[in-house]
Amino acid sequence: MQGHGQTRQQETKNVDDGGREASVGHTVRAPTGATTGSQVYAPTARPAADGSDVPHAPATPLLHRLAHPGEGALRHHARRLLRTLLPAACALCGTVQDETVCAGCAQELLTPLPRCRCCARPLGRIAGPGAASLCAQCRYKAPPFDDALVLGDYARPQDGLVLALKFGGVLPLADWLAGELARRWLAESGTSGLALPDVLAPIPLSAQRLAERGFNQSWEIARPLARRLGVRAAPTLLARLRDTPAQATPDLPARQANLQDAFGLVPGNDVAGQHVGLVDDVMTSGATLGEAARVLKAHGAARVTLVVALRTP
Repeated sequence: MQGHGQTRQQETKNVDDGGREASVGHTVRAPTGATTGSQVYAPTARPAADGSDVPHAPATPLLHRLAHPGEGALRHHARRLLRTLLPAACALCGTVQDETVCAGCAQELLTPLPRCRCCARPLGRIAGPGAASLCAQCRYKAPPFDDALVLGDYARPQDGLVLALKFGGVLPLADWLAGELARRWLAESGTSGLALPDVLAPIPLSAQRLAERGFNQSWEIARPLARRLGVRAAPTLLARLRDTPAQATPDLPARQANLQDAFGLVPGNDVAGQHVGLVDDVMTSGATLGEAARVLKAHGAARVTLVVALRTP
């Protein structure tokens, strides 16, 4: 995994503490819907018709068939064949089967709970319409964001998914989480009317942490999520202007003070009147996501929805 992280590190650009681009190495071509600039990719991609990342090269019959949207069945059968030949172990329980997370663990993780529609805290009761679906804290003081969508609680054993992704570099977990978040969003759009965002953006890492880890786990979730929802992804919408200490204190005011002026809108981006989806792997107190949402609202964003894999109960 370390070698993979080093490769990703070479393929990125970073934003230093002064907001300037600092190149770390060579770049790669941009996937569909990605903007170019710091932390991402070179602008010389030719997007495939199905949204996959195909380099700009003369088409061959095989590449044409794989890239053509009419050949989805071929790709589906190829993936099924690979799963059969190369079975996987469930990332949670270790059962040998053909999915990233087995059906039993997925059902346990993905069972919907009554949650605050604004911050996604478990309500412990059936959420009703209007104010009844807000927790006491959001009723007392509304946060800078408007909605929150999560898959489950950040607790054992499902916290292992995020830990393996973030610290183990198990990137297929990001694609699995993105797929389940897309399903949850589409389900919410049908029941609560949650509209799709105009753009999805990850919570950015500082240049130092990006260099250490080699990838931004929030972007690894946001990119396939945007493709599944059919919306634009903007990896450089926000920049981390300074590195912040680990959010170890449980005191919310202290966390908020720690994050003051930690984010900024990258020049050239315009969020005025837009619905922005902010993607992260874990939401604890909401201070980090709240500060990022505050910056977006200050630049005219009409709505900010948090899209988070797991939420600390």
